[in-house]
Amino acid sequence: MRPFVYDIPELTPGEKALPVSRFYTDYPLHYPNPLYAQLLDQGPMDPKDALALEDWMDLFIPEGYHDVEYGYCMMPDGTGYMATYSVIPGNVTPEMRMWYVKWFNIHSEHLPEGVGNIRYKLWNQVDHIDHGLVDGDFKKGIYTLETLDMGRSGKEKAIRSIRHNFDIRDYGFPEDRYQKLIDAGVGITSCWESFDCPGSHLVLSVTRKCPLGGIETCAREWIGYRAENGKFVRDTDTPDFMLCEQYLKDVMIHNTVEQQHLATFLPDLYKEYHDKPMNAD
Repeated sequence: MRPFVYDIPELTPGEKALPVSRFYTDYPLHYPNPLYAQLLDQGPMDPKDALALEDWMDLFIPEGYHDVEYGYCMMPDGTGYMATYSVIPGNVTPEMRMWYVKWFNIHSEHLPEGVGNIRYKLWNQVDHIDHGLVDGDFKKGIYTLETLDMGRSGKEKAIRSIRHNFDIRDYGFPEDRYQKLIDAGVGITSCWESFDCPGSHLVLSVTRKCPLGGIETCAREWIGYRAENGKFVRDTDTPDFMLCEQYLKDVMIHNTVEQQHLATFLPDLYKEYHDKPMNAD
């Protein structure tokens, strides 16, 4: 039998005193569902089925799928690749998601110093530690402190990353195609991540209505690339520990777990907090 739920780290007394802490303790964090787990156990995908970076624009379509939407592999040029597919059920609305990604950048009023961000921890109790705006300024980026292996390495091995958003139109994506996506209600994520250590991840995704219900996200990550001055550039300083199959599988599991967990707690969290002050405990 596969494990069912993860053991989660205990909160500090100060965190436990916050009313929001019940969303940490009362919503178990589940392992990847059986279908995802089976795919992950089959090992890496064939690199021939990966979306080549030069074909990145092919990801941005209002409907339809590529041959492989869930898998990971090392590429012939030594970089890493991940394709992730997730469906959020209809009980999580786009309004809830937009509210949450803003809300967890603001610390609760009485959050103790030095314990991270409990609001971000709700999304993945095992790996998430802290999240916020760099120097309190969205334009400077969003920082994240987390582990990416479901707690295997311990939080002393956590890595701080900074997310740098960019506009795909500045990288050659046609304006007319962009507008058609917006008109169709397609959400676009385009960013690259830097770290305390050397290395870069390029992240692109589309979020749209799933024809079978709910909201689906088709995402890609190219490990070892960044966005710079209108071009996607190879980052040759990306360390070896990020460029191996184990790291890619770990990140796939992390992403899969947090996406499926969102539907367990977010509707209740939104109902209780969305009309309270943004720093409410």
